Amino acid sequence: MRRDGYRVLEARNGVEALELANDPSHEDIHILLSNVAMLYMGGIQLAEQLRETRPNIQILLTSGLPHQEVIERCGPYFSPDFLAKPFSVSDLSWKIKQLAAAI
Repeated sequence: MRRDGYRVLEARNGVEALELANDPSHEDIHILLSNVAMLYMGGIQLAEQLRETRPNIQILLTSGLPHQEVIERCGPYFSPDFLAKPFSVSDLSWKIKQLAAAI
């Protein structure tokens, strides 16, 4: 993603990602890329919490779980973009470009 010109913030888990996102120096976060299953806080919970303070953030979840199962876990009011594992760098790049164009 850096090679494509994006600024990337990295977090080891959902709690750390939420702390990064809540840091005032990172007001320009527009896209969240997160795994569904993570330690301490999963990607769905992270996305839901981020949407409270950043309602326009674009969400891209990734998982080895089937897409339909991830959508069911998200509930009826939250339908994130999804990228199934395994995926290629070009698949990820294409999906991020789509999300960036929607900002």
